[in-house]
Amino acid sequence: MRPIRLLLDGFGPYAKAQEVIFGPDLRLFAVTGPTGAGKSTLLDAITYALYKATPRIGSTGLKELKHPQAESAKVELTFAVGEQLWRVVRVVGKENQNRLEFHQNDAWRTHPASEKVRELDAKLTEILGMDYETFTRAILLPQGQFDLFLRGSPKERRETLIKLYGLETLKAMRERVTGRLEDLKKQKARLEGELAALAEADEERLGALRDEIATLEQSEHALTQKLQEAERTLKKLEELVGLWGELESWCRRQQTWENQQARIAEVAARLARAERAERIWPQVEAIQQAETELQQAQQALGQDQSELEKLEAKFGDLRARYQSEKHQALEQQMHQLPLLRSKEASLKRYGGSLGLRHPNPLPFEEDRLDQLRDAERLFAELEKARIGAQRAQERLQDAVQEVQKAQALSDELKKNLGALADTGKQHRARLEEAKQALEQEKLQQGLEAYHAHLKVGEPCPLCGHPVQTLPPPKPQADLQALEAQVEHLETTVSELRAQYAAAQQRLKDLDDRLPRLQEQQEKLQGEAEEARKAHAELEAQAKALGSLEQVREERTQRLAALAEEVRAMTRGKEVAAYAKWLEQELKTLQDLKQETDRLEAQVAALKGKTQSQAEVVRVLQNNLARQRESLLALLHEAQFDRIEAAQGARLRPEEVEALQKRINEHALEGAQIASNLEALQEKLKGQPPIAPAQVTEQRSRKDSLHQELDSIKKSLGGKRTDLQRLDEYLKRKRQLLQEKAELEKQIDLWEQLASDLKGDRFQDFLLERYQSGLLGRASQLIASLSQNRYSLQLEDGEYFVFDRWTDALRPVRTLSGGESFMASLCLALSLSEHLSRGRIGALFLDEGFGTLDAETLEQVAGVLEALPTQGRLVGIVTHVEALAERLPARLEVYKSPAGSQVRWRD
Repeated sequence: MRPIRLLLDGFGPYAKAQEVIFGPDLRLFAVTGPTGAGKSTLLDAITYALYKATPRIGSTGLKELKHPQAESAKVELTFAVGEQLWRVVRVVGKENQNRLEFHQNDAWRTHPASEKVRELDAKLTEILGMDYETFTRAILLPQGQFDLFLRGSPKERRETLIKLYGLETLKAMRERVTGRLEDLKKQKARLEGELAALAEADEERLGALRDEIATLEQSEHALTQKLQEAERTLKKLEELVGLWGELESWCRRQQTWENQQARIAEVAARLARAERAERIWPQVEAIQQAETELQQAQQALGQDQSELEKLEAKFGDLRARYQSEKHQALEQQMHQLPLLRSKEASLKRYGGSLGLRHPNPLPFEEDRLDQLRDAERLFAELEKARIGAQRAQERLQDAVQEVQKAQALSDELKKNLGALADTGKQHRARLEEAKQALEQEKLQQGLEAYHAHLKVGEPCPLCGHPVQTLPPPKPQADLQALEAQVEHLETTVSELRAQYAAAQQRLKDLDDRLPRLQEQQEKLQGEAEEARKAHAELEAQAKALGSLEQVREERTQRLAALAEEVRAMTRGKEVAAYAKWLEQELKTLQDLKQETDRLEAQVAALKGKTQSQAEVVRVLQNNLARQRESLLALLHEAQFDRIEAAQGARLRPEEVEALQKRINEHALEGAQIASNLEALQEKLKGQPPIAPAQVTEQRSRKDSLHQELDSIKKSLGGKRTDLQRLDEYLKRKRQLLQEKAELEKQIDLWEQLASDLKGDRFQDFLLERYQSGLLGRASQLIASLSQNRYSLQLEDGEYFVFDRWTDALRPVRTLSGGESFMASLCLALSLSEHLSRGRIGALFLDEGFGTLDAETLEQVAGVLEALPTQGRLVGIVTHVEALAERLPARLEVYKSPAGSQVRWRD
C-alpha cells in the first residue's frame, strides 16, 4: 500500500480543506510543525480512512475528530496496491458517508461494497492484506505505540508476521489438505462398501445362468407350438356353436315381429287422424290470435283513458303554481349580477369587505381610493426606511469599534514583540555565558583528573616537561547544577522563540485583516448616509398627507358606503351566495314552466291516441265474429265435433317423426330377418350340432398349456434379469476395483502432504527464516547507531539484545527509553525493507527522536539518509529541527486562526 493523495476537511485542527500529494519521486520526508499543529493528525486521517479508527481515539467517539467550526469531518485517501488505484472517502457529521472507489478505464467507479459499511471495511482489510493492529505495528507507528512490535508478546508478534508475510495461507492450506484427505477416505470407504455388495458377481455364476436360460428357451418353443394348435381347434368349435345359436335367435325374432303387426296398424291410423287435425289448426290459431289482439287492444284503451285522467289533473296543478311575473323579475335581477360582482371586486381590491360599516360613510370614488392606497404605501416605505437607516448606523458603529479594537491589539502586539525580543536577547546572553562556564568547568575538572598522576621531578603527562612544583588542588563546582542551568536556559529560549513566532504570526494576520476592516467601515459609512437621505426624502413627502390614521379613516368611510350599496342589492347576502340563490330560484321557475308546457303537449297527444284505440277495438270485434263462423264448417268436414277433439288429435313433430320411424323400422326389420335366416340355413347345411361339453373340454386343454407356458416365460424372464444384473454388477465391480487403486495412490500422497503440514512446523520454519533475516538487518542498523555495541537476537520466540560492552544478553524489555527507540526504529526499518517488494509501500514513524542525544541523533539521520527506499514512502513525524533539516523533503504543518494548514517545503 502506497499513499498517493490525502484530503482533510474539517478533520481535527484542519478547519478548511487541506490536500497532501505524495508524488511518485517522493521517498524520504519529514513532517514538522509546532506542538498541537496537527502532525500526528495526518497519520490519524490515514488510519481513519482505511480502518475507521485512530490510535488516539480508537473506533468509538469518532465525532470528536470534527473541527468545532465545521459541520462535518471529511477524509479522502487515494492509494495504490500494486498497479490498482483505490480511493476511500469517509465523512463524520449529520450524515455519515463511507464510500470505496476504484480506478478503471480512466474513470472512478464506486465499488459494490460501499452499500454497507461492514462490507466496505472488510473489503479494505482484504485489499490491504492486514488488519488495523498489524497496520499500526508495521506500517504506521503512532505515538505511544512505537515499540509495540519490539516489546509485544511472541504470540502477538507471530500473528503480525503471519499476516505481513501472508503465512495465514498455510493454515488454510493445512485445512484444505485435511479436508481433501477426509473426502478421499470417505470415497474409499464408499467404494469398499459397494464392492462388498457386489461379492456375488463372478464368471462361474454367469455361466450357470446362461445354461439354465438355454434349457428354458427350448421348452418355451415346444409349448408355444402346442398352444397354437389347441387355440385353432377351439376357435373352429366356438364358430360352429355360435352359428347354431345365431340361427335359433333369428327364429325367435321372426315370431316377435309377426306378433307386432296389429300394433303397427293402430300407429298408422293415429298418424292419419293427426294429419287431418293439423290441416285445420292454422284457422284455430288465427282465431286465438284475433281474440288475444282484441283483449290487448281493450287493455291498452283502458290504460290510455286512466293515464289521460292523471295527466289532466297534474297539468291543472302545475298551471296554478307557475307565476310568470316573478319569473320576469328574477331574470331582470340576473342581468344586474355583473354590476354587483364589479362593485364587490372593487370593495375587495381596496381592502374592504361586505360587512364593513361606518356611521359617517363617504361616496365611493376609485380615484380618491387610489390616492389613499398610495399614501399608505408611502407611510410603509417611510417606516422601512427608518428601520434601515437605524440598522445601517448600528452596523457602522460596530465596524468602528472593531477597527479600534484591532488597532489597539496591533499596538499591544508590537509592544509585546519588543519586550519579547529584549527578553530573548537577555536569555540568549545568559545561555551563552552558562554554556561557556559549563565548558570551562568541564575542562578544569578534566585537568584536575590528572592531578593525582603529577609527581615532582617527573614529566607532565600533558606537556612532557618535568614538574617543578605540585600545584594545590582547586575546588570543583557542581557540574550537574551547571548542566541543569544550561538545559533550563535552552528550554526558556526555545519557549521565548516560540512565543515570539506566535506573536509575529498574530501581528501579521492582524495587519492583513486591518485594511479589510477599514474598507468595510468606509463602505458601511456610505450605506448609512444613503439610508439617512432616503428616510429624509420620504419623511418630507409624508408631511403633506397628514397622518396614517387619517388616511385609513377616509378609506374606511368610502368603502363602507360601497358595502352598504352592495348589501342593499343582495338583500344582505354575499354576492356569490346571492347569485347562487338567484340562479336556484330562476331555475326552479324555468323547470316549472318547461314541465307545464310538456304536460300540455302530452294531454293533447294522449286524447288523440285514445280515440284511435277505440276505433281499433271495434274493427277487431267484427273480424273475430267472421272467423268463428268459418271454423265451424272446417271442423265438421274433418270429422271433429269441437276444437278440443282436433287439439287432442294433434301430435308434436317429434312424435310424428318417431311414429313414422317406428313403422319404417318394422318393415326393414322383417326384410332383414328373412335374409339372415336364409343365409344361416345355407351355412349350416350338412353340419351336425355341437355339444357344449366339446367346447369346454377343448378350452380346458388350451388353458392348461397356456399356464404351463406362462410359468416357463416367468422363470425365463427372472433368469434373464439376473443375468443382466450380474453382468452389470461384474462391470461395475471391475470399475470400482480400478477406482479404489487410484484412490489408494492419492490417499498415500495426501497423507504425506498432511504429515508435512502437521501442526505449525512448516509455518514456524518459514517464520524462523523470515525473522532471522529481519533481525539480521535490524542488527546491522542498531550496530551502526550504537557504535557496534548492540545487536538483536531471537531466543525461544523472545527478542533479546546482546551488549558487546558487557558481553551480556538481556531482554528488550530492559532497554532504556532511548535504547528502546533505537531498537524499535531498526526493527521498523528492517521490516519495511524486507517487505518493500510486497504489500508494504510506505512507512510512517511518529515518536522518539526527541529522546536521542545529539550524537545518536546524528547517527540516526545518517542511517535514514543512506536508507535504500526501494520505491517506498518513508515519513518521519518529528519536532527535532536538526533531523528534519537532514531529510530531502519536508511537509510543514503550521497553525493559523482559520485552522491548521500544510505545505511542502524542500
